[in-house]
Amino acid sequence: MIRMNYVLYGEEQYLLQESLTRIVKEHVPDANELNKIVYDADITDMETILEDATTIPFFSACKIILVYHANFLGTANEHAVDTAALERYLDQPMESTVMVLIGDFEKLDARKKIVKKVQKTCRVLQYRKLDEQGKYSYVQEQIKKRGLQVEPSAMQALLNRLPLDIRTIQTELEKLELYGGMISADVVEKLVTRPLEEDVFQLVNAVVERNLKKSFHMWQDLCVLNKDAIYLIALLASQFRFLYEVKALMLQGKGKDAIKDELKAHPYRVQLTMKTAQRLSIGYLMEILEQLATLDQNLKAGRLDKKLGFEMFLLGIQGVRQ
Repeated sequence: MIRMNYVLYGEEQYLLQESLTRIVKEHVPDANELNKIVYDADITDMETILEDATTIPFFSACKIILVYHANFLGTANEHAVDTAALERYLDQPMESTVMVLIGDFEKLDARKKIVKKVQKTCRVLQYRKLDEQGKYSYVQEQIKKRGLQVEPSAMQALLNRLPLDIRTIQTELEKLELYGGMISADVVEKLVTRPLEEDVFQLVNAVVERNLKKSFHMWQDLCVLNKDAIYLIALLASQFRFLYEVKALMLQGKGKDAIKDELKAHPYRVQLTMKTAQRLSIGYLMEILEQLATLDQNLKAGRLDKKLGFEMFLLGIQGVRQ
């Protein structure tokens, strides 16, 4: 078997770990502590790792070395690593050693010599986080793979509830697989966990409708979930930022399809947001974002109580012209 060294990187850790499991099984099917060695590049120096890589495996034709936090390959690495020895090793690697460099960064830094070297000598695999369109394709693929029967009306409800996290998608689809019958919108509502983002979306609607009572109730319900107020405010700001971006594109004369493509968002989310944005001015949305930014700063500085601060924000925006 021709041995190969690998680079696995990206923010989608579920798929990355799946691939890593397959690679280990392919090269060392009887993996144990003698032929599967794990290092952390933040802790162990490269000299030690390479010394192990150039050592003949015991009682096995091959050994695999997994090097986690190989973030020296990325663009935002804060941990300096001398990679000259690694570059030399990759030119003449041990035939009995498979080295896997693993990082959770988004992009390789193509300016670095070590990156140019791994691109020439290793199999490089990237695992991007899902966007809305990627989620749709992945869910469709998994439904087919699992043999699930989903009513057309339930499909949109399912997509709305599933996050952009593959591990969570797998967990929720396993519930539907165990259910076994035809999956209706009612089944989705009962079995699939409602994401926090959906509650925040409803809170946004309550805020722009100036429904104080509903806004207060929804905020209290979110706080009961023990979610940090600063985190919730960040989610709320993210939803308003999306509203702002959609409104800005609408003012440029762009339609649903163009907005969906530019923002890489799900068509249904764009459709709902456009409906809300129609009755709001760009100035109103900018004012909301500025007030949320001020609230965030005041909470982080400890100048306001978290619960009281948000309630004051709700009262304060009642007079902002839409």
